[in-house]
Amino acid sequence: MFNISFKIFENDGAVEKEINGADGYFQFEICDETYGILITENIDEFSVSIYWWLNYFLEAVLILKTENYVLISDIEKPKIWIELLKEKSLVNMSKVTADKPEGSGAIETKEMPNLIHQYWKDKRISYEILKTEVVNKTKLYIEELKVLNNELNKDILHLESLIVEVEK
Repeated sequence: MFNISFKIFENDGAVEKEINGADGYFQFEICDETYGILITENIDEFSVSIYWWLNYFLEAVLILKTENYVLISDIEKPKIWIELLKEKSLVNMSKVTADKPEGSGAIETKEMPNLIHQYWKDKRISYEILKTEVVNKTKLYIEELKVLNNELNKDILHLESLIVEVEK
């Protein structure tokens, strides 16, 4: 089982170049583990970038089409990564700690220095289930963003172009 949930916080003060609805709660569940937070109250201190989480998951799914290893950085936490290791049609997902060296990005395809499986490890799902959930939840997110923003917003168009690449 793999499920993504999110709740958008509207940002009425967003300037024209920003995207309204980028932040809020983001959570995913895999097997018996949950990562992130999703509560009824809107508490800014607990909000994260839904936009970037979905963007990074789309990029990871795209990379896993041709490669076997991806790390997604939790940009809100200094040493936390979500590790995805593809073996044939299955993906093992783990929450790991590792240094984030100078110049490392939010998405990496090589193991980071001092990587430790300190939390949950090797939660297994099929690549197709991962791909389908990421694409479907991103499409849902885009629909909600289009209500709050101009449909031609560059960030919305970027997510749509990533979906096209993933679905090829």
